[in-house]
Amino acid sequence: MTSAHRAGIVGAMYGRNFRMELAGAGFLAGALALVLAGAPTGAFAETRGYVISMVHTATYANTDTCPDGYNGSLADLKVRRLVRRGFSEEEAIAILANGGVDRDGNRVALRELPELDGIEVNPGNVPVLVSDPRIHTAYGRYAYGFNLNGRVEPDAFENPDSGERGVDNQMWRALGCFEVYQVRRPVRPYNEDIAWDTALDAMPAWLMSITGDDLDGDGEVTVTFDRGLNVAMRDARGGVLSGATYVVDPDPRSHSVFEGRIDNGVLTIEPGDFSIQGESQFYALLRFTGTRLWLRMAEDGSASGIIGGYQPWRDYFHYLAIRGEENAQVDLAGVYYAMRRLADGVPDPETGENSAISAAYFLEAVPAFHATLSGEVVAESVGPGPLLSGPAVQENVTLDPE
Repeated sequence: MTSAHRAGIVGAMYGRNFRMELAGAGFLAGALALVLAGAPTGAFAETRGYVISMVHTATYANTDTCPDGYNGSLADLKVRRLVRRGFSEEEAIAILANGGVDRDGNRVALRELPELDGIEVNPGNVPVLVSDPRIHTAYGRYAYGFNLNGRVEPDAFENPDSGERGVDNQMWRALGCFEVYQVRRPVRPYNEDIAWDTALDAMPAWLMSITGDDLDGDGEVTVTFDRGLNVAMRDARGGVLSGATYVVDPDPRSHSVFEGRIDNGVLTIEPGDFSIQGESQFYALLRFTGTRLWLRMAEDGSASGIIGGYQPWRDYFHYLAIRGEENAQVDLAGVYYAMRRLADGVPDPETGENSAISAAYFLEAVPAFHATLSGEVVAESVGPGPLLSGPAVQENVTLDPE
């Protein structure tokens, strides 16, 4: 068994006690690794490690979000499909209530698949075969995100927490009027909640580290994102365990480094490119250009806030298409056309069509050790972490921490 394997197993089993087991032996090698990685090298520089416990679309459902109407739930989508096929709305509702059987006892297909050369094609694969249903899109005063273009436009949002104006979040416009996205944290969109909860037990963990001279005070820092080689560890409540150890994947495809600052307990970064490999059924790839980050550092060692930027809009559509309309609970063709129409970043050099859309995601992280393949500790877990984290937050929203 290699030292890397021992590091992962011992850290996962004993959490914060792993620091005592390996830190002494790996200190010099870990410090050298940090220098080679380009981290700050001040006399008192330290690196704290984290594992991402939750990522999901930054929703903000409000009374003024959908002034023109809502796109409804999955049941509403099915009713509209049947109406387009010639049934009255009353007949469509009756068919759905009767398990897809009409009043004459005939089973009615609830799917609506376009044809290509006489072959039925899923709209998730070829959405342009379906005419644009012109779904309702979100407006309103508030939405989470960042002012990515530096302008305060009349229809831009305002961040409800920070008060930042000129917030660009066109992805929220495209998604916000579907019932599944009409939620506020700690409640998460159903489709993303299921996908993330599943991914935690199958996908290599997503990691973050912060390096600086005084991480408890204000000052410049370096923020690094990587993917782990082991999956996230659960705690007894079903959340993500604080103090576990993760071996950092050296694959550069999931390595992103940003210069940043901590001011009054809030971490921000200078804009740059972000990319991390995921897994199918969740985000196969999460990436942004012009990436922004706003995280509040908690006393228990955890961090929570928002990450965002210009995301290739087809990346998110691909995630929805994999889920399918039944699980995603959206009109796939409607989302495709809306995202294409609302995309506001990274124009294609040949067509001029925007290939990316402004987007924002809630991000939460808990303390974790990071180690190299050789077992060297390169980031320390600091703090006990929160009582509830990741999927456990929504499932235990009424739990009294006392």
